[in-house]
Amino acid sequence: DLSKDDEPTTPFLLKLFYRTGSFHRPEEFTSPSLPLHIHIYTWKTCTLTELAHHLAAAVTQPPILPSPAIGTRLVFRLIFADTRGGPPRYVAKDLGSVVIGGGGPGAADDNDEDDSDDAVGSSDDGAKTLNDVKFVVGDCVSCAILPPSEVTGEVVSASARWDHDGGWHGGGGRTGGGRTRGRDVYPRGGGGGGGRYADRDRRGGRDNVPDGEWRRG
Repeated sequence: DLSKDDEPTTPFLLKLFYRTGSFHRPEEFTSPSLPLHIHIYTWKTCTLTELAHHLAAAVTQPPILPSPAIGTRLVFRLIFADTRGGPPRYVAKDLGSVVIGGGGPGAADDNDEDDSDDAVGSSDDGAKTLNDVKFVVGDCVSCAILPPSEVTGEVVSASARWDHDGGWHGGGGRTGGGRTRGRDVYPRGGGGGGGRYADRDRRGGRDNVPDGEWRRG
């Protein structure tokens, strides 16, 4: 793989939306005033760990991440428009998650082995790239920021389930059930089809996204 310095293409601008405690509701993206987000210049080889670094390094008031941030799980979704057959249907696909600091209480449940590296974004999914899910320039990324339990310090499990409002169920630690793999969270009409849409990692549902240029080549 090419390093960032060796890539033949210029970086593109990515909107990285974020919210503490849940994902944004679909209707929030239809407002003229977009939800909280940062702009980053990056490449399709950008990893989830790098997205976590961008959130941690962003200079905002108030800060994006809680303090201390250790044990916070960052869950990422790719947001894109399915323009096949009628009005666009905005689709959300889970990218995965990383835990800031790794190795916190409960974090070992989601990893095959302990991670001794305390860097931002230590996680099984940290190496996953935008290119792995066939990212197209113009797509957005949404991040749900899930702090650890205030009582036990336990890390929110990666298997926590998401409801129709974008909130999660299960609290700190491992919960029952699994990820919403292959299930539409926000169905808006028929689905199906193949190509790049079917090839994406189907772990999420359908969301609305900001207005803008969403044409695909």
